Amino acid sequence: MASSLSDAPQKAFSPPARLGFPFVAAMIAAEQSRWILFAPVLLGAGIALWFLLPLVSQRQLALGLALAVSLAGLALHGLQARLVVSAGLLLALGLAAAEVRSLAVAAPVLHHRLGVAVLTGEVLALQARAGGERWQLLLLRDASDIDPAVKLRLTLADRPSRAVLPGARIGIPAVLQPRTGPVVPGGHDLARAAWFDGISGFGRATGPPVLLAPAPAGRLWLARQRAMLTAFLQEGIGGNAGRVSAALVTGDQGQVPADILEAMRISGLAHLLSVSGFHISVVAAGAFLLFRWSLALWPWFALRLSVRAAAAVMAGLAATAYALLAGAEVPAVRAAITAWIVLGALAAGRNPLSLRLIAFAAFAILLLRPEALLSPSFQLSFAAVTALVLLTQSAFGQRYLKRDPEAGVWQRMGRYGLALLASGVVAEIVLSPIAMAHFGRTGVYGAFANLLAIPLTGLAIMPLLAGFLGAALLGLEGVLAPLVRASLDALIGLAALVSAWPGATVTVPAVPLAAFAPGVAGALLLGLLSTRLRWLGGPLLAAALLLAVAGSRPDVFVSPDGRQVGLVQDGAIHFLRPQRGGFAARAWSEAAAVPVGGLLSDLPGSRCSDGGCMLTANGLTLLVLRQAPGAPIGAWCAQADIVVSPAGLRDCRPRWLLLDAVALERAGAVSISTARRTLDSAAARAGDHPWSASALPGEQKTLLGTVRWVPPLTE
Repeated sequence: MASSLSDAPQKAFSPPARLGFPFVAAMIAAEQSRWILFAPVLLGAGIALWFLLPLVSQRQLALGLALAVSLAGLALHGLQARLVVSAGLLLALGLAAAEVRSLAVAAPVLHHRLGVAVLTGEVLALQARAGGERWQLLLLRDASDIDPAVKLRLTLADRPSRAVLPGARIGIPAVLQPRTGPVVPGGHDLARAAWFDGISGFGRATGPPVLLAPAPAGRLWLARQRAMLTAFLQEGIGGNAGRVSAALVTGDQGQVPADILEAMRISGLAHLLSVSGFHISVVAAGAFLLFRWSLALWPWFALRLSVRAAAAVMAGLAATAYALLAGAEVPAVRAAITAWIVLGALAAGRNPLSLRLIAFAAFAILLLRPEALLSPSFQLSFAAVTALVLLTQSAFGQRYLKRDPEAGVWQRMGRYGLALLASGVVAEIVLSPIAMAHFGRTGVYGAFANLLAIPLTGLAIMPLLAGFLGAALLGLEGVLAPLVRASLDALIGLAALVSAWPGATVTVPAVPLAAFAPGVAGALLLGLLSTRLRWLGGPLLAAALLLAVAGSRPDVFVSPDGRQVGLVQDGAIHFLRPQRGGFAARAWSEAAAVPVGGLLSDLPGSRCSDGGCMLTANGLTLLVLRQAPGAPIGAWCAQADIVVSPAGLRDCRPRWLLLDAVALERAGAVSISTARRTLDSAAARAGDHPWSASALPGEQKTLLGTVRWVPPLTE
């Protein structure tokens, strides 16, 4: 027996997939060509871990586990080994990329309020906000004996002089304050955005800027040209059409009236006002066709060089110039990179509608700008492009949407219309969950609105604007101005019409991360895989929907300074102090998916005075103070479950939670679910990230365990 055993051939160790799950192993092997599409997904997962894990020790543990996964993959064989090793390394790369980017943009941070002082420095940018009702100025403040030169964002009461252009030196009196975090936990984090923009603090100008020196000829030339072009479009076209034209050409939405912006959002046309993929693709496609046609008419060139390759290069340069003219915002730069990849594929004779090209573009952007992962524009644009490519590659797309050179005019027009309608429907299905997760609402009739708006914009408005600017070089812009104005008014009218239809928008409460993450994973599996393995995404989508519906909903909101409190009651959110539709009120209303109501004092059963209010919500008693109490309130605190105060309270012992000035300074904005007795805070989410209020100047640990010195901004 021993001899027979020793003589038997010895089989090499097989991975568990081969031993017990041959069907799954076969499907994994069948998807081999698709696994490269998950490279940006895994890179993005590592980046997401860096942002979501609040403490550096947790991020270090995640990095160690990712590397351990790679090492464990070395024990496997073949495709399984490559997949596991690559997955671990990509996760680790995402964590490292986010850390490197954060260290690269590090700048001193203001942690305390500074009184009125005259600041001197160079204007970097000037932007309108709220339809031109207020202005923001980005100032590179001069270095001092103590502090280096830093970027500050100042809010102005009125529009400054036209001489205040990028590159000019000014003096301006202002009050400075630290960067503020989100007004609702999990919402848009202004402090995080400021960190990656290199902005050290915010301020409010107390007087107009004084011009100290005009902008030098070569300094910030492109930014000045953009500002002057914006003004030229607004004045040359006039009215709301002029303001919308500036948004289309230079990306400046600051002077578009709020009602038009709202109508564009509800109708699903807001993407047309942000220079991004659609605009860059129109410019690149138009330039490609124009240069290809022109170069083909030059026999010497056409016979010796590649017309298609030369046209692709020229179109890429045109797209890049447009992105720079539009301010080089992240969506425009991302679209320009994608345009170069697509044009490169055209020049090489490859199919530009390729998921691999999209994956490469996403990977490059995330590696260079990891913070883009959290941007709604990044998620929306790549989701839309991926969905449209999948549509064209589907059986439906190949049968009904593919171009037929032998088709007649009416048949081609029918296919074009069907392509627009199908693209709009697919984009609406894919983008609506993302929009609801970020903004708490989405439009219902976006597919129909885009069916009309996209041809109007791409075939009429954009060419007319190009012709208007070309005619302006000859002083003939007045000839085309009426046509441009009429086409833009038609776009504005379409948005107003669709947004006014019944049920034009769907509002949902804030979607928790526990629902958003499996939803994204499920959608990626369904979209990127081709075998039956993709149906694993179905249960993930179902789980996401269940978690979104069953997740806890905050119904109490507290501002970081404790001066404003919002309570959801009777289908609306009510406030401690009168509010005038401010940013916090809108954010709280969207997070709770309820309209803005009245005051806490209007609620039945509330007991309010000049000092504050006491009321009940879901069995919890709330004591909300307007100011520091003038007398001991220990007995009142003992009757309350939650106490909120803009001042510090020494002798206050509520039954559950004290949110006074001291606690809120550490916690930041707070949201509470009274039904489930849970609390969420901005500080808990930010942890010790460098933009967190708790990340004070001094020694801070990095992902690799080293220590870096963070200098304070003192004056």
